[in-house]
Amino acid sequence: MKNILVAILCCCFVSCSASEAEIVDSERIEKEDEIEVQETIIPEGDVSDISLYPAQPYFQEGAGYNGTELENLSPEKIKTFVKNNLISDTENLQSLIDGLSEIGGGKVFIPAGNYKIKNVLLKSNIHITFDEGVVIHMDTNRPGKGFLFNLGVDRFDTTIENVQLKGLGNPSERPKLYLERNNANGFRRAIAMGNIKNVLIENFSIYDEYTKGTAIAMNPVQIDETSAYIPENVTIANVSMTGASIGYGLAQTNTGRNILLKNLVCEGGMTCRIEAHTGRHLDIGVYNIIIKNVVSRNGKAAVLLQPHSVVNGRVMVDVAMAEGSTWTLFLKEGFVASDSKRREKGSFDASSTFKNISLFSKDDTASMSFKNFKYVPEKLQYLYYPPNFVRNELDVNHALGSNGEFSNESPITGPSVAVIFKDTSYPLNIPKTSEIVLKGVVVDRLKLLEPNK
Repeated sequence: MKNILVAILCCCFVSCSASEAEIVDSERIEKEDEIEVQETIIPEGDVSDISLYPAQPYFQEGAGYNGTELENLSPEKIKTFVKNNLISDTENLQSLIDGLSEIGGGKVFIPAGNYKIKNVLLKSNIHITFDEGVVIHMDTNRPGKGFLFNLGVDRFDTTIENVQLKGLGNPSERPKLYLERNNANGFRRAIAMGNIKNVLIENFSIYDEYTKGTAIAMNPVQIDETSAYIPENVTIANVSMTGASIGYGLAQTNTGRNILLKNLVCEGGMTCRIEAHTGRHLDIGVYNIIIKNVVSRNGKAAVLLQPHSVVNGRVMVDVAMAEGSTWTLFLKEGFVASDSKRREKGSFDASSTFKNISLFSKDDTASMSFKNFKYVPEKLQYLYYPPNFVRNELDVNHALGSNGEFSNESPITGPSVAVIFKDTSYPLNIPKTSEIVLKGVVVDRLKLLEPNK
């Protein structure tokens, strides 16, 4: 009897212990599942549509526009642009800006209409709103730099601060900025930035003709042999672009600090080109670049990272997608150029992160510089139709040597190759393979291509 009682007690103890263990294991599994279920975000619709993807907040992760809204202004500080047939649109708008600047700044409203401008100099505390139906072309008959708007380029005397350029309307109606080549191969920029701080660019459509130069670009303004002013606290939001050249694209930071790039779409070229090209001779690069919701269509990549010879700061990418482009992320090894001040390969900070990265692959829409054809897996090379290749002769970078061979930067068209290209020796926190999304034509495509491994 005693033995039977002991056995019953033991069974009860084991049963209770097992039940408790099952409960603990169940709780642990549920928690683990909660951690693991983090599906990669793939953006839907037009990410540049401000009604779907709001531009605000303008300041995130310590980066972006953090300027002051101009409120409770006196009437003389609020102006509407009115065309004057006696002078050019450039002179007319410049006069309006200069007049407001003399009284501390103000607001300008540009109504619907067609305008021609070139190298309009923005000044501190000028906020311009562009109505639906505004169409702006470059006045190529005027001398000077091939910019529509100039924010602090070559400004040594003062930093241009607290500037806003904001468009109204949905993607089909919002302001349109045209960058025509007009039989010239000079630089074309919609907006060029240099010695500036706190700039907001919001809600525009840019139409390029494969011209030289990134549409919205940031570069240093050199002070002396060792230092320079660089753009700081810039937000570029809800902008689309078509017709981008293989070597350029929508937004480029050659130097910059605390830059926020969000809700951007670029067809051709690169959506976000992050590098230290024009700062390398001073060993100045980019620091705290935040990229959110960017898309590349039928181009090279959504995001390029190229450190050159500079030790750059962190870059954070959250939601980047390519549709029919060669790559989504193109993460490059640094190099030492002839004008590099620092004589070692550069890098980006190890705290840089990349999340929610995806590619919808196609066979015949992606652009690539000819020099990168060597990275294409052999099974995909036939889709470029060598040795003649599929070429884009409209692109400013298209060139053939005396022997008929393509130049390094000549664009060729073919298949999507990989979601992420990475040949860096410096560490980067790229996603796990299971977190990288590859859809569309997936045969012989890669989630991650690392040619050095």
